Amino acid sequence: MNMEKGYIKINMQEGKTPSVEARLVNNTLWLTKWEIARLFGCYNQKVEMNLRSIFKSKLLWENEVTHTYRYTEKGIEKQGVYYNMEVLFFLSYRIGTLETKIFRDFVNHALRKHLEKKNKPMDYTIVWIKPPCYSQV
Repeated sequence: MNMEKGYIKINMQEGKTPSVEARLVNNTLWLTKWEIARLFGCYNQKVEMNLRSIFKSKLLWENEVTHTYRYTEKGIEKQGVYYNMEVLFFLSYRIGTLETKIFRDFVNHALRKHLEKKNKPMDYTIVWIKPPCYSQV
């Protein structure tokens, strides 16, 4: 059985306007720390360090924002730890890359759109393209 985790992509190509595409499942998505590092354009160690700090200072409770997914591959039992969208929010303010700035702007845009729809569930695909006046981090 596969875990339905959704996805998020930040599309940045030279000469084109950055955009974000996200598919939420039950109003969230789930990413590994390696997927988060790739999304935010940083090293895995940066994500790990900030996660430890966030959990140690009790800004988030690890058991509330993680999911351990157990599976069998080639007869070997394995597990992966996934982090929900709330973790992405916190990390995006702690990691200073262009990708995290784009992500924060995307979240603000998505929240405004969601509030305009008034109480409709966010179980849909969102595509956001940054405004032309966007500046680099």
